[in-house]
Amino acid sequence: MTAPNQDPTPWELMRAMQQLRDDLRADLAALGTRLEQMVTKDVYAADQRAAAQRMASLEDDLRDVQQHRESEKLEARTNRRLAVSALVAPIVVAVTVAVVLAALGLS
Repeated sequence: MTAPNQDPTPWELMRAMQQLRDDLRADLAALGTRLEQMVTKDVYAADQRAAAQRMASLEDDLRDVQQHRESEKLEARTNRRLAVSALVAPIVVAVTVAVVLAALGLS
């Protein structure tokens, strides 16, 4: 290159401009590659809507499972009451009959 106090020659300017152009092309190609990997707003919005729908579906399923579990708990409680009644009722009847017979002196 030329000394610092001399003007560059046209060939040096042309070579510098060529280098700048090559650098700019490489940078634009890299930027283009990065932009190709980006997601558009429409695709992103559609993905967000799909995720929201999946989340709502999962929440509905969870709510259904919780309601089913509550109904099973109530059914189990009812079954336990019936089982206890089935065991206790004959004993109460037998004791009552025994007391009545004893009171009447029929035993």
